[in-house]
Amino acid sequence: MSLYSIVSDLENYAYIGFDREEIEEKFGDDIGTHIDMSCQPRSYLSSWKTIAVSLSHEEGGITGGKTADIMQFKGKLFLSQKAYDLLSAELENDGEFLPVEYENGRGYIFNPLSLAESVDGLNKEKSKKAGKRDIINMEFHEARLSHFGAFKTEFDNYISVICNDRVKEIAQNEGLGGVKFSEDLAENFR
Repeated sequence: MSLYSIVSDLENYAYIGFDREEIEEKFGDDIGTHIDMSCQPRSYLSSWKTIAVSLSHEEGGITGGKTADIMQFKGKLFLSQKAYDLLSAELENDGEFLPVEYENGRGYIFNPLSLAESVDGLNKEKSKKAGKRDIINMEFHEARLSHFGAFKTEFDNYISVICNDRVKEIAQNEGLGGVKFSEDLAENFR
């Protein structure tokens, strides 16, 4: 089994956007608990209300113009309906799927709740950082994580989503666009 960091392809795809007013109206004023601001592994499902997200290119924006099937953001994944249909079986035991609406219809936010630390999966000897936020290297004990389709780690403050080779292969074989899969598990910090 191999592990990959899921990295947004912002050169070619537009980044996910949220309506701040809608988020505050539906989930309150505490931005630390808002799905678009927090990377913390917390469940939203019991209080979730469908929200609108945007994956369209803004004129003069700094990202690409294509609409993604998968977009990594804040330790979560946006999934188009097509991506959900293809990946949900691989991911369903590792988090929750929160429905959203976007330009192309219905989609989902996959909120990973599986943590490397829950199975002592972080290789502490080989994982290195400079200060609290600058990740130099992340490595895991892959055998301990073999039952996870995707997970997060406290080591990088829950920013990255790490997946197994099955998730990567499905996404690439089915032509799901919006992300790259990097063997450099600290890629989101480069």
